[in-house]
Amino acid sequence: MQAELSAQKFSVISIFNQLHVPTTKASDAIESLHKQIKQADNDAQQERQKHGASDAAKASPGDVLLLDVGGYELRVKRQRLTQGGGVEGTLLATLFGGSCDGRFIKLTDRDKKERMFVDVDSAAFKVIHTAILAAETIRSATVRTADTQASISHLLEDARRRNFTGLHDYWIKLMLSPIDSTAAGTAGTIIEPTVSSTGTPKSLADFMKVVDSFVKAFAAEEARLEGELAAAKRRGENLDNEIKAVTPFLRPVSGNESIRSVEVCGEKISTTQSTVDEMSDKLRNRVDMWSRPVEDVQADHVSRMVDHYRRKRLGASAAEMAVVLKMADPTEQDAFDINAFMYGLTDESPKASKAHQTFGGLGQTTPGQQPLDVFKRLPSGVQYKVVQQGTGSTPSADQQVPITWTEWRDAFDGNAKVLHRRLSTSAASQPTWLGEVLLLMRQGETYRLIVPKDVGGSGTVSWLLKWLL
Repeated sequence: MQAELSAQKFSVISIFNQLHVPTTKASDAIESLHKQIKQADNDAQQERQKHGASDAAKASPGDVLLLDVGGYELRVKRQRLTQGGGVEGTLLATLFGGSCDGRFIKLTDRDKKERMFVDVDSAAFKVIHTAILAAETIRSATVRTADTQASISHLLEDARRRNFTGLHDYWIKLMLSPIDSTAAGTAGTIIEPTVSSTGTPKSLADFMKVVDSFVKAFAAEEARLEGELAAAKRRGENLDNEIKAVTPFLRPVSGNESIRSVEVCGEKISTTQSTVDEMSDKLRNRVDMWSRPVEDVQADHVSRMVDHYRRKRLGASAAEMAVVLKMADPTEQDAFDINAFMYGLTDESPKASKAHQTFGGLGQTTPGQQPLDVFKRLPSGVQYKVVQQGTGSTPSADQQVPITWTEWRDAFDGNAKVLHRRLSTSAASQPTWLGEVLLLMRQGETYRLIVPKDVGGSGTVSWLLKWLL
């Protein structure tokens, strides 16, 4: 009986039955890794399809791209925007690598050629493109005599030294910084497992060799597949980062994005409707009339104002947005500030010259008044100064506001008081200049006003205006 039990225990079938569970687990582990890799690749492919990505493999480095960058039209070889030192791995290279070709907003130019529109400041793009061409020229001239690759990385390095405060540094940083990506992991040292045969009966020597060989092969294959799975997951993460980076420059997957353009002194400036939606009411209203050319405002000023809101749409910080509002020349700054206020980029009127801030433009002040350079000027010509701060929000045009006003013909608290009145009124029901003031005020505020004769119609007067609590 014992002999029969022993024979059954060590029969081939019995041995196979004992090995079935652990070998099945090993097989399942390898199969699971294969499935996870395939699933990760399928997920990435579905994500590409979801976002309308084109097959980048079909794009050629020699393709000539017809672009419209913020109103600036150019032809450029794809490889210039995707290859070379300081370019590869950046948003610029990803945007023009081919996978986004089907998602660009398309425009038809005056020659009836289709162009890909890119909502980027044209002047900043010219700086980057010029640097790329310069690097290519140097590379071509020295390719046989030097191993050093020409690069445009100096643009980003210079911008970093300026702490990104230069006029175009925001775009240089955005376009030429590497897209956040997970670096390929380095495979750790795989310690090859061994199966000890110490004390093993000689009759199991061949069996132990097979087991040892299987364990080593299994460990190597498992490590290889785990590496492939990690790489597939990294590709998926990097794809997500690339999609997030390029999406603001592409048309929506469903629907379209319209382009708004204005011709300023013969120069075309273009942006997307999404950027226009970020603009102040005054500038947005002017955009609605952009079918007419503009000849009385500097093209650079309009371009800067548009770029201010373009940066806002892309999530720029307040400091990054403010850079385009700073001019290098004081006189030019004065002119820009006036235009910026006129189009609603700033809430306060810019300082005018001292001559323009005083009656008659001769620098005199009315006796008893403070120098007028402490006042701010509104588009109507009325000057105002907040003498008591209020709280809350500003009123709407139709909102009833309880106010008092005191009016003098000579100066504030002067001898020629002509009126003291209390009433409830709205900005819409008052003359333009007074409505302009009311729309600025907050509850509880007191303003001093200087109303020129050509505005108020009754001689220059001094007002004290208060929004009652």
